This record gives sequence, C-alpha cells and structure tokens, in this order.
Amino acid sequence: MFMTKRFRSFVLILLVSMAMASPLLAQPLIEKKPQEAEKLSIVSLAPNATETLFALGVGDLLVGRTDYCTYPEEALELPSIGTLYNPSLEKLVSLQPDLAISTAFVGDELLQALKNAGIEVMALDLQETFAGTYSLIRDIAQRVDCVKEGELIILTMQNQVKDVVEKARTMDKKRVYFMIDFGSFDGTATGDTYISEMLGMVGAVNIASDATRWTYSKELLVANDPDLIVLTKRWGQSEEETLQEFITTKPYSDLRATKEGNLVFVDADMISRQGPRSAKALELLAQAVHGEQWL
Repeated sequence: MFMTKRFRSFVLILLVSMAMASPLLAQPLIEKKPQEAEKLSIVSLAPNATETLFALGVGDLLVGRTDYCTYPEEALELPSIGTLYNPSLEKLVSLQPDLAISTAFVGDELLQALKNAGIEVMALDLQETFAGTYSLIRDIAQRVDCVKEGELIILTMQNQVKDVVEKARTMDKKRVYFMIDFGSFDGTATGDTYISEMLGMVGAVNIASDATRWTYSKELLVANDPDLIVLTKRWGQSEEETLQEFITTKPYSDLRATKEGNLVFVDADMISRQGPRSAKALELLAQAVHGEQWL
C-alpha cells in the first residue's frame, strides 16, 4: 500500500519510540551528573533517547545523534550520523563513542559492525503502551548511573498523568479522529497504538479504535463522522498549509467537524516520542480535545 514520505517518517519515529519504551513545559533538566556516567560517550540512534539523556542532566555525554534528534535545542549542536533510515556507520564510528543506544528497528548488520568496532550497543525492547515510557526512562537512567534522577522524572510524570486523567473523567466525551496523513493514503492512530490509548486517557472516543496498523478508510471516516479532528502538519508544510489542503479536499471538506471548524493541531513530535515530555504531551492532547472546557 502506498504511504507518503510524511507518514513513513511519522510512523518510523513512533515505532522507534515504542521500541525504546519497555509514562506547561518539558521536564526540567537535572544538573547533577554521577561521576561514573561522565566516563561514557554516547551516540543516540533515537530522538526519545536523546531527550531522556538531556532530561537526566547528562546530555553532555552525547557525541552524536540522528537528524530526527531535534529536542532540546542543545541537541542540534551535536554532529548527526544521518537519518533513521540510513545512518552513516563511518560517521558514527569516527565519533568514537563508548555506547550506542539503539532500538529493535536498527539493522542487525549495523549493530554487529558497531560491536566489531568495540562500541557497546544498548538495544531497548519493543513496548506498545503509554506506561512503557517509564521503563524507557528507567532503563536509560540505570545505564548512565542516574537512577534517582530517573525515578524523580517518572514520579513527576505519573503525578501529572494522574491529574490529567482525573480531570478528563469530568469532561464530556467527544468522538475524535487523529489525523496523521490524508489524501491518497489515510493514516491515523488506530486501536493498536499508544496514541489511541492516550486519546482514551484524556476522555476521547477514538473512532478508529477498531482499526489496526495505522490505516483507515475514507468510507469509514465519512460513516463515523467525528465530532473533532486532531491534525498534525504534513511533511514540509506549515499548519496553515496543511489546514487549507485538508478543508478543501473531499471527502474531508464534507465532514461535520470540518464544516463546524472543529479542527485542532497538536505537536506531532511531542506526541510521537515516548519520553520525558510524554506527560506534557498528554496534557496538551487533553487541551486539544476539550478546548475551553479544559481551561
């Protein structure tokens, strides 16, 4: 089935985040760095690993990243080894890291080459739930000797999530469609995704909950006609450009939510990257779903 470049990129980052996860503003950075961790130099092969290391206060251990590791801003100062699709082994090895934090979606050939070069590989397991985010943070924190810092981040997130879920229970439920891509191919957060779980946590009813593998049909979208459509901007477009294309393209222009202006954007990076910002992402999703009622 045809998939756009934007949808492939979005899902790849989602899968990388899931592979690494075993759950206002981003979590505050913690300044203290254990002496043991300072001996390490690390290349991160996933955006949420990069974010986690900075949140733990050990971002200075990083010597390399991928093109998709764009948060926090300090990460942009690091040399990139390329895309998640085709990282440069030569560039990675030239950075002389002690450790590469990888996922189940990095090829065995690359991982073996890293091991042959004397680079330790930390490959984290596939998880498919929001709670798996906590395991991601805990596993990385343990490896860089920041256990206490990791547990503090997790506890803070859990308290934030509890507050969001409890507040959402008092809100009216809306039937929601989460748009990842549209046009020749319709991508959405189907029932087997952790974004669908997040929709449930904020009191939304995901109209695509009975679908799987991130795909949905236009016929079902029209038939289920959601109260609200949550949008993410398309690859290479601004939010305004994505919005204009969506509201002028059939059958999306005929949907009740489109006609009534019940369309809202969310930060795709924050939603898709399971990590220290996931609790904030949940809150922002709740705000998007409930609007002024949430404030």
